Amino acid sequence: MSESDHRRDRRYPFHWRVAIVFDATENKETYHGVTKDISLGGCAVLTEHNIFSEHQVSVLISLPAENPTGRRKVVEAKARMVYTVLSAGHQQFRCGIQFTGFKDSGRSILAKAFEKRDITF
Repeated sequence: MSESDHRRDRRYPFHWRVAIVFDATENKETYHGVTKDISLGGCAVLTEHNIFSEHQVSVLISLPAENPTGRRKVVEAKARMVYTVLSAGHQQFRCGIQFTGFKDSGRSILAKAFEKRDITF
């Protein structure tokens, strides 16, 4: 069974900035990266660092502004890291992240961001 067979949600090829925040007990710094693809169920993040945690992490997703003078919205999700591999094609590490919950109305904000930017050919 291929990796895509396990996915329930449509993936979008959006490259949005993210921050991965570890639980305070892990004593790790916050790492930044960019999504390779993203869905309501999770995302693949490209980062310069080989990071992984078996504990829950927080993922802060910086959505593009609605207009050139607008402010970016940040969606916060609780998540678990599924894998981290070296992506030779990108010369970075790719982290597979599965969302386990969203803060406040984060899920609906993310869904609306997908709808506004979805171009189906």
